[in-house]
Amino acid sequence: MTTFRPEIAGLRAIAVALVILFHLKVEAFSGGFVGVDVFFVISGYLITRNILKDAAADTFSIGRFYARRTRRIFPALIFTVALTYIIGALWCSPLMFLNIAKESTHALLSISNIQYWRESYKYFAPTSDELALLHVWSLSLEEQFYLVWPIFIVFAQRLKRAQEFIILATLGSLAGAVIVARFDASAAFFLTPFRIYEFGCGALVLFAERFKVSSESREMLSVAGIAAIALSALMFRSNMPYPEVAMLLPCLGASGVILAGSKTTAARFLDLPIFSNVGTISYSLYLCHWPIIFFSRFIFGDAADGFVAMVSLCLVMLVIASGMYVFVERPFIRSPAYATARFSRTALQFWSTIAGLVTVTHATFLSQGLPWRVPSHQTDLVRLQDASTEKDFEPLRGPVTVALVGDSHVSQYAIGLSILLARLEGNMEILTGPGCPMLYGVTLRTPSRRQECVTARERSLERIQETTVPIIFNQFWSFYDDAAIEFESGDTPGLSPQATGSYQKLERALGTTIEKFVAGGRRVLLIGSQVDANCHFNRSRLYQGPLPHAPLKPCVAGSRQLAEAAGAQMNNLLARVQSKWPDSVQLLKPIDYLCGPSDCPTMHDGLWLYFDRTHFSVAGSRFMAQRVEIPLTHFLLGRTRAPKVKN
Repeated sequence: MTTFRPEIAGLRAIAVALVILFHLKVEAFSGGFVGVDVFFVISGYLITRNILKDAAADTFSIGRFYARRTRRIFPALIFTVALTYIIGALWCSPLMFLNIAKESTHALLSISNIQYWRESYKYFAPTSDELALLHVWSLSLEEQFYLVWPIFIVFAQRLKRAQEFIILATLGSLAGAVIVARFDASAAFFLTPFRIYEFGCGALVLFAERFKVSSESREMLSVAGIAAIALSALMFRSNMPYPEVAMLLPCLGASGVILAGSKTTAARFLDLPIFSNVGTISYSLYLCHWPIIFFSRFIFGDAADGFVAMVSLCLVMLVIASGMYVFVERPFIRSPAYATARFSRTALQFWSTIAGLVTVTHATFLSQGLPWRVPSHQTDLVRLQDASTEKDFEPLRGPVTVALVGDSHVSQYAIGLSILLARLEGNMEILTGPGCPMLYGVTLRTPSRRQECVTARERSLERIQETTVPIIFNQFWSFYDDAAIEFESGDTPGLSPQATGSYQKLERALGTTIEKFVAGGRRVLLIGSQVDANCHFNRSRLYQGPLPHAPLKPCVAGSRQLAEAAGAQMNNLLARVQSKWPDSVQLLKPIDYLCGPSDCPTMHDGLWLYFDRTHFSVAGSRFMAQRVEIPLTHFLLGRTRAPKVKN
């Protein structure tokens, strides 16, 4: 029979408390995310201990192991996902519910971490405030760990090299995380191979326990371990350098507390009822805490972020987690009928349930979030304030008369431009790569998207060489500084190889690109620096669902003076490039048309002009098309440029 370890229950309580404080955005606990790392250490210790114990007694069964893990993890997970889906169906707009349905599918299939890793490099990836099941990534990762670890341990045990194998796996995982993080930080964070070293820290405690340690040393070890976890929670930041190495501090801290055992003063402190009780329900508490925070902020808005509200949320979490533990977790763990069930029976019960739920959640995703739940006029408002798609274009049937070249910052003008082109009986070709520099000779430094961007650029620029139509050229210029892009030839004479905030490479590459455009007889309209929306907003709260929630506060119109200062560097750079070919290249600065004499609006006629900080919504694209109609018409028709619109 497994001996109860009070210090481990206490560690679980500390871990889940840190994660909750972090997600509640309590400023002092900026590193509260290390609670997840503490959980990984605990799991590594307990799982490896049980496997080695059974393997030594020749009683280990892979079927029984997976049956126990299934009964331990899936009942509460299924309950959490199902309840999140139901609340989403009641309160969320189709756009938001679509994301919840997708998250639910991946959570049930234990691949959430892979989903979030893949989406982290999408140009319009949802933010954490728009993901109701974001926290489940760690459970998916842990489930993937359980798939390979028992086989690995049993194999190592049979070779009588368990300790050596675990050391190698731990060091290899840590080294892999450090290397991979240099070019794909998201992979190092979300993917299982680069987190195994944290489980390994817990597993290695088993071998350290063989050494005799004095009671004084154990006291020091336990205090130092708790201090290491506390220091990490108070000092760490999500954007700190080399986080993979830094995570060793809380991992070693948790390992030290476990190694010190249950006889120390710190262990007795962790055995206090407040810690032991929270530790007992820690799994259910972890599962329910983020959906409670997420939907509270979504439904009640800013009212959910005050001190009283946060205390109330914590009490609600404890009540719901206690209920989940008693009525969902414990029956599957302690019931003799479930405890003695064969793996095949357990797998059939749970996976048939999961298959049924996945069918529902995936069907919801394919249906675009069950739009029939809200009135049609609301669906129309959503479309107007969302990112544009080809479905929003005016019908264009004429020959191609203009090409839009660049990243998503040129695509955002396509909706408004289609209105003008429809009147002129013209058409357009969109040649873009989201988040990609569409410039000859340079590419992103980030390896994870480099090839994607090179492919998009080659396809687009090769197509340009086949036409002589005028070009509207725009990029998110400030994104491509010298630290973000590099010359493919590796040759940077007279330029510093990396410099944040310097745009020498961009200016040189843009000049080369424009020169080739002009040499082919094309006219070019450069679009200047985009005007920032002046605030970050949670788009998930922008639209109402079947039941009402607190409306999103509109962004206050930004100062024109500040917008001019923010865009001055890029607009001056573009003006220098344009001045080299004054007869063929024109420069249109959005600030001259979007902004009034004193401010720059974010809304017009009750509609949001932006769907994120730097991209126009459908309504914004149409609004800008109206403002720039005269100069744009003159450019398209090849006439002398028109004067700027006066606000």
